[in-house]
Parts: sequence; C-alpha cells; structure tokens
Amino acid sequence: MLAVVKYVVFHPIRVAFAVIAGVLLGVACFYAYQVSTAFTAIASEDFDPDGARDDIGNEDADDRNITFVEPTDLDEEPIDMVAFQEELASVYDITRPFNPREFSPHSFGEPIPDELYEAYLLLGTDASGALADAIILALQPAGGGRPIMVSLPRDLYVWNVCKETFTRLNAGLGGCSGVASGPEMMTILVEDYTGIPIDHLARINFSGFASVVDALGGVTVCVDYPTRDLKSHLLIEEPGCQTVDGTTALAWVRSRHGQELRDGSWVSVGGSDFGRQGRQQDVLFQLAGKAAGFSSPTTLVNTLSAVTGSVRLDSSWSFSSAVSTAWKYRGISKDSVSRFSIGVRNYRTPRGAQVLLPTKPFASYLP
Repeated sequence: MLAVVKYVVFHPIRVAFAVIAGVLLGVACFYAYQVSTAFTAIASEDFDPDGARDDIGNEDADDRNITFVEPTDLDEEPIDMVAFQEELASVYDITRPFNPREFSPHSFGEPIPDELYEAYLLLGTDASGALADAIILALQPAGGGRPIMVSLPRDLYVWNVCKETFTRLNAGLGGCSGVASGPEMMTILVEDYTGIPIDHLARINFSGFASVVDALGGVTVCVDYPTRDLKSHLLIEEPGCQTVDGTTALAWVRSRHGQELRDGSWVSVGGSDFGRQGRQQDVLFQLAGKAAGFSSPTTLVNTLSAVTGSVRLDSSWSFSSAVSTAWKYRGISKDSVSRFSIGVRNYRTPRGAQVLLPTKPFASYLP
C-alpha cells in the first residue's frame, strides 16, 4: 500500500493518465455493451412471401381455415343496395362471370425484374399490429439512380389471392390463416399491385414511433391556425411552426379529421390518406436529417433503445444491415428523392365500404 502511495506522489501525471484511460475504457465498454444489446434485442419475424404464395396456391391447402376481417371504421351511411346493384349493372355486365382484371385492370401490376430495384416496404401499425396505418414503398434503382418513395393508400382496392376477392390493401396485415403471416401477406398484396419484388420489410408500431421522435429531439410542425383532431388526440394550440414531441407528432401524422380554430369556432378542414401521406413523409425526412447529426454515443444508444422496442424486421434483414441501410440515407432531402402520389378514384363496394381504385398502372409512375 505504501508503495502505491509513493508511486502516486512521485508519478502524478502517469497516474492521472491511467485513471482517465480507465474511465474512458469503462465508458466505451458500457456503450459497446448497450449498443450490442440494442442490436440483439430487435425483434424479427419469419418472412418467406414466395413460399407463402406457393402455399396459398397449393390445392392441398384448400381446406385451410381462412379468416379475413375487413376494417369496420367506416364513416359512410348505409346505402340502398337495390339501387346500387342497378347502378352496377349499368356499368358492368353482372350476368357474366366476374373478371377481376376487367373490373380493375390497374390493381394488377406487370412483373418488373427483381434486379432493377432494391425494394423496402415500411409499415406503420396501430397498437394491435393487425392493420397497416401507413404503407411506404422505398426503391433504390440499380446503378445508383435517385431513390424513389411512394406512400400507398391504405384503402387501395387490390386483389387478395388468399381471399380470392378484392380487399383493402391495409387489411393484408391480418395475414392468411395457417398459410401466410401478416407481413408476408402485405408483401404479396404490394408485389401483386406494383409488380416489384420486395427485398426487405420493417414495421413500426406508432407508440414506438413516438419514442423515436422523442429520442431525436422532436420534429417541426407548421399550421396556419390552432389545430386539433379529436380522434387522433391532436392539439396544437398556437399557429406557426413549432417543435413538437413524439406524442403530438404521432397524432399529427395520423390525423384524418382535422379542425382549425377560425374566428372563435372550430372548422373541419377535411382530411384524406393523401394529406396524411405527405405529413408522414415529411416527418421521415426530418428524422433522416436528425440522424445525420448524431453528436455523442449517448444519443445513438438512446435512439437505438427506442427503435428496438418498436420495430420488427423480416427474418432475412439483420438489425445491423438495417442500420447500415438507414445510415446510408441519413440526411437525405426531399429534393433528392423521386416522389409521386397514386392516382385513384372513389368506389363503393357492394358491402358499402368506401375504397379507392387505381386509375393508372403502377409502372407508369416510375422514372
């Protein structure tokens, strides 16, 4: 003990360096452990859409117990079904066998070679995880062209090979019981509509999305009037641009029934999936910009901790690979990405659901 004291007294600089080095090494090991834990804690799910597609078409699977529930959050009033059938008969020959491609030809995409795009399907889900509330397709053209981002309307009417009828796109996350998981079924529906094979899929629940926004310091939201949405629990009390937390950002991107306070009265300003899509993409670009400015290991670890609790990746996409992909696009701007909206027309199904029929082939939007 005396020898140690003497060494400290006569070699104070060496001791100081040793102490500092030890502290730094300890901190580095702590953060390395935290990051490693975050990388291994990310949830993954089985993902084989090609195999699932084969099973759906297998005659031996005809006795499977298929379950399918169409969303019930409809705002429309009941309609006169007799009048609707007469209207339908005026447009289509309902005495002939039903031809889905004749009914909605643009719901079916012509196959696009897999090597032309690296395709990522990003899903935002509600708390149950059974319905996709945000569906974003990101494409990286081969050869290094401009990335492409498109939000697919959740009410898009597409052909469902499991049910053998048209369904809303977002309901695919319910899966095909005993045959395809929710992510696999969503992938099949998106592939059949776009014609593009999906390489990887990630889904994030919206509560976790709020945590990610908080970990990155919030996002900027701009409104002309005080704004609220009672259904999404949105409340922005002051007009102008302001930084909001994750809870408010979540309500903002989910809002479909917005109201503005004008002249002392709350006025409905309408809403649609297209407005939400724009807000969702805007927030994603803001988060990408913030990811480019990581200033410390603490910020990185906090962000990873938020992500691991809210994201599920397909089984072929490791968290490290997903982070590498995201890092490659950190700081990406809107102007550097090709974006477009899907052209649609309103259609009411025989059951009375309001859905959207595509008006052009998906391939026609691609550069």
